[in-house]
Amino acid sequence: MAKAKKAEPNAKKELTYEDYSTAVLLTGFVANVKNELSKTPDISDVRFVPVLDGYHIFYNFKGKECRIAVTKNKYLKGYKVRKLVDGFKKLSCSLKSKDDYEKIVAKLFGKAK
Repeated sequence: MAKAKKAEPNAKKELTYEDYSTAVLLTGFVANVKNELSKTPDISDVRFVPVLDGYHIFYNFKGKECRIAVTKNKYLKGYKVRKLVDGFKKLSCSLKSKDDYEKIVAKLFGKAK
Protein backbone atom coordinates (compact mmCIF):
# COMPACT_ATOMS: atom_id res chain seq x y z
CA MET A 1 0.00 0.00 0.00
CA ALA A 2 1.44 3.38 -1.04
CA LYS A 3 1.73 6.22 1.43
CA ALA A 4 -0.45 9.23 0.74
CA LYS A 5 1.48 12.44 0.19
CA LYS A 6 0.85 15.24 2.62
CA ALA A 7 -0.37 18.43 1.07
CA GLU A 8 2.00 21.35 1.43
CA PRO A 9 0.43 24.33 3.18
CA ASN A 10 -0.14 27.25 0.87
CA ALA A 11 1.84 30.39 1.40
CA LYS A 12 -0.01 32.79 3.67
CA LYS A 13 -1.38 35.83 1.94
CA GLU A 14 -1.12 39.10 3.76
CA LEU A 15 -4.24 41.15 4.28
CA THR A 16 -3.92 44.50 2.56
CA TYR A 17 -5.30 47.72 3.98
CA GLU A 18 -7.74 48.00 1.06
CA ASP A 19 -9.15 44.50 1.69
CA TYR A 20 -9.53 45.24 5.39
CA SER A 21 -11.25 48.59 4.86
CA THR A 22 -13.74 47.18 2.32
CA ALA A 23 -14.56 44.31 4.69
CA VAL A 24 -15.19 46.78 7.51
CA LEU A 25 -17.34 48.89 5.17
CA LEU A 26 -19.48 45.88 4.22
CA THR A 27 -19.84 44.67 7.82
CA GLY A 28 -20.90 48.12 9.03
CA PHE A 29 -23.45 48.50 6.27
CA VAL A 30 -24.99 45.08 6.93
CA ALA A 31 -25.21 45.93 10.65
CA ASN A 32 -27.06 49.17 9.84
CA VAL A 33 -29.50 47.33 7.56
CA LYS A 34 -30.07 44.69 10.25
CA ASN A 35 -30.80 47.42 12.79
CA GLU A 36 -33.32 49.07 10.44
CA LEU A 37 -35.00 45.73 9.65
CA SER A 38 -35.50 45.05 13.36
CA LYS A 39 -37.25 48.43 13.78
CA THR A 40 -39.85 47.82 11.05
CA PRO A 41 -42.80 45.67 12.21
CA ASP A 42 -44.09 44.78 8.69
CA ILE A 43 -40.90 42.91 7.75
CA SER A 44 -40.70 39.14 8.16
CA ASP A 45 -38.64 36.13 7.01
CA VAL A 46 -35.28 37.91 7.10
CA ARG A 47 -32.25 35.99 5.78
CA PHE A 48 -28.67 37.21 5.51
CA VAL A 49 -26.64 35.31 2.92
CA PRO A 50 -22.93 36.01 2.49
CA VAL A 51 -21.77 35.62 -1.11
CA LEU A 52 -18.37 35.96 -2.72
CA ASP A 53 -17.45 39.68 -2.60
CA GLY A 54 -20.71 40.80 -1.05
CA TYR A 55 -23.94 40.03 0.77
CA HIS A 56 -27.57 39.31 -0.08
CA ILE A 57 -30.34 40.19 2.37
CA PHE A 58 -33.76 38.62 1.74
CA TYR A 59 -36.99 39.64 3.49
CA ASN A 60 -40.76 39.91 3.02
CA PHE A 61 -42.45 43.30 3.29
CA LYS A 62 -46.25 43.27 3.23
CA GLY A 63 -46.34 40.11 1.11
CA LYS A 64 -43.67 41.22 -1.37
CA GLU A 65 -40.36 39.41 -1.65
CA CYS A 66 -37.49 41.87 -1.35
CA ARG A 67 -33.76 41.48 -1.74
CA ILE A 68 -30.89 43.84 -1.04
CA ALA A 69 -27.83 42.81 -3.04
CA VAL A 70 -24.49 44.28 -1.97
CA THR A 71 -21.71 43.41 -4.42
CA LYS A 72 -18.17 44.65 -4.73
CA ASN A 73 -17.76 47.22 -7.48
CA LYS A 74 -15.24 45.85 -9.98
CA TYR A 75 -14.11 49.16 -11.40
CA LEU A 76 -14.32 51.57 -8.47
CA LYS A 77 -13.65 51.30 -4.75
CA GLY A 78 -16.61 50.35 -2.62
CA TYR A 79 -19.80 48.39 -3.19
CA LYS A 80 -22.88 48.55 -5.38
CA VAL A 81 -26.16 48.29 -3.45
CA ARG A 82 -29.32 47.24 -5.28
CA LYS A 83 -32.84 46.70 -3.98
CA LEU A 84 -35.09 44.30 -5.84
CA VAL A 85 -38.81 43.87 -5.12
CA ASP A 86 -40.48 40.78 -6.61
CA GLY A 87 -37.53 40.45 -8.98
CA PHE A 88 -37.61 44.01 -10.33
CA LYS A 89 -34.88 46.53 -9.57
CA LYS A 90 -36.23 49.44 -7.54
CA LEU A 91 -33.07 51.20 -6.39
CA SER A 92 -29.35 51.27 -7.07
CA CYS A 93 -26.73 53.11 -4.99
CA SER A 94 -22.99 53.22 -4.54
CA LEU A 95 -21.45 52.61 -1.11
CA LYS A 96 -17.99 54.13 -0.86
CA SER A 97 -17.56 55.24 2.76
CA LYS A 98 -19.07 55.09 6.23
CA ASP A 99 -20.72 58.45 5.57
CA ASP A 100 -23.03 56.78 3.02
CA TYR A 101 -24.62 54.33 5.51
CA GLU A 102 -27.49 56.48 6.73
CA LYS A 103 -28.30 57.96 3.32
CA ILE A 104 -28.47 54.58 1.58
CA VAL A 105 -30.40 52.86 4.38
CA ALA A 106 -32.93 55.73 4.32
CA LYS A 107 -33.35 55.29 0.55
CA LEU A 108 -33.70 51.51 0.84
CA PHE A 109 -36.54 51.75 3.33
CA GLY A 110 -38.26 54.83 1.90
CA LYS A 111 -37.35 57.30 4.61
CA ALA A 112 -36.45 60.70 3.24
CA LYS A 113 -33.35 62.32 4.73
